[in-house]
Amino acid sequence: MSSELEIPAYLFTGGADHFLGSDYDPVMSTAGDRPNTDTLPALIDPTADHLDPDLAARRGDVDIKHARVSAFLDAYQLDGIVLGRADSVSWFTSGGDLGVDLGGDAASVLIFITRTARVVIADNVQSARVFEEELAGLGFQLKERPWYGEPARVVLELGRNKRLASDLGIPAPWNATSEDSAERIRTLRWPLTKLERQRYRELGRTLTQAVEATCRNFQPGESEADLAGHLAHRLFREGVVPVDLKVASDGRLARYRQPTFKAAPIARRATIAAIGRRHGLCAAVTRTVSFGPVESEFRASHSLASMVDATFIYFSRPGQTVGEVFARAKRIYEKFGHGHEWTLDYQGWQIGHSPRERALRPDSMQVIEPGMAFHWSPSVASARCEDTFVVDERGFEVVTEAQNWPKIDVTVKGFLLPRPGILER
Repeated sequence: MSSELEIPAYLFTGGADHFLGSDYDPVMSTAGDRPNTDTLPALIDPTADHLDPDLAARRGDVDIKHARVSAFLDAYQLDGIVLGRADSVSWFTSGGDLGVDLGGDAASVLIFITRTARVVIADNVQSARVFEEELAGLGFQLKERPWYGEPARVVLELGRNKRLASDLGIPAPWNATSEDSAERIRTLRWPLTKLERQRYRELGRTLTQAVEATCRNFQPGESEADLAGHLAHRLFREGVVPVDLKVASDGRLARYRQPTFKAAPIARRATIAAIGRRHGLCAAVTRTVSFGPVESEFRASHSLASMVDATFIYFSRPGQTVGEVFARAKRIYEKFGHGHEWTLDYQGWQIGHSPRERALRPDSMQVIEPGMAFHWSPSVASARCEDTFVVDERGFEVVTEAQNWPKIDVTVKGFLLPRPGILER
């Protein structure tokens, strides 16, 4: 494991629990922990030239997705689809921020798509912002309705005498297909496009830097809720929405494998697990920090979780099923005398425009394909290891690679796969 980081001397006047004044803000005072460049997404100028490179790249991304929808319509002999979930709408609009709220499933608009048209059904409250800030220059048409009107009526007007499918997963007057149409539409999100791969890299770096900076700069005695607040502050400043934040102090993770943050003060150790979303894409990462030397029992648990995680990542290759990969990792648990651990916690998820696209189960026959993203999340007692990676033809790319952070070198089949270690402060 690489050498531990030093805590800047200016944070302290004496002992580890001595602050520089009562007004010290551990978030605002650590500008050095922010990215070198501003990563907050820029506001679209609706009057800008539509040949602007960034806008042209985004429109090209929408065109790729429209082509996938057209192929879907041909395959299932449909005339159009209606998207109403926030993750689906964000996917098709190449990152449009069109949810009703930060973490909800519902979109603030409906997207009606045929082979030749893409129409936004928006009420009069949303329409101006949607077209000026989110969809300017992307080739969408607007069908506006009064806010007190029924959106289904507009869909029925546009889809008269047409066979339509929807991602809403519930019976709808326009849905002419079976109930599994929502899952079929979801598969259109893969593989990730070139623009999405680049956005994933940027999101992964930003999310990881925010989590690691939070671990470096909080103080003993602060609560789990304090850490969640520090991290949320950092993420929001970079345009990343914290979809999920979990903070477990000391040994609480051993008792509750999926803890929420509480008012519990942190004495010796904290584990932060975060999922952040930007441009509609979600990434997950977990890091652990310890005040003082790590206990041997916890270090052993963390080492095993790291080995299992490395095994999961290494064998997540195109053509393998999730169940086959799972079997490999189960053998690592068993080899080191912890054969039951995988039954005590979720072991991971496919991730993308939803933080949990699909659960990764031991009996899953899902075939792993290039352009899919995953975050395996094995835990052993109160230790957890987790990163987000994208599978491709060459192997994989870890987009939340540990940055200025200790690492554990794990070798799988002769391949060195560093995993995040424990930061000792």
